[in-house]
Amino acid sequence: METKSRFILLKHQAKKAGLHFDLRFKMPGKKDWDSYMIKKGIPTGSEKRMVVRTTIHSEDEALFTGEIKSGYGSGILSKLDSGSADILRYKPDKHIVIRFHGSKLQGVYHFINLSRLEKGNVNQYYFFRGRSLK
Repeated sequence: METKSRFILLKHQAKKAGLHFDLRFKMPGKKDWDSYMIKKGIPTGSEKRMVVRTTIHSEDEALFTGEIKSGYGSGILSKLDSGSADILRYKPDKHIVIRFHGSKLQGVYHFINLSRLEKGNVNQYYFFRGRSLK
């Protein structure tokens, strides 16, 4: 299954959660966008990052940049990158694989759901750069 999609990578200077990055992509077969919070930035080598799946957004919400004035996410959102993406696997309860085509975010990345591996929170994932599926 390969689905054409789009993504946006945002720098989020949040008042409560502090500086982090929001990676959002259009979900396969839906109008909504998945959103993932990354504390330490995009992995560029072999390192893994812990990411948390956050609120599902409408397209307008997902692409918003500027100031969020109130609520938990209040703060400044600025765009770091955007582009097309190929969703190679989309099983949010197990494994998501996406090939990103941006100016900064490029290549194949995996999201491995931790709830099955470590009996963790269903919204926590390992996020890392990897190989394409065969």
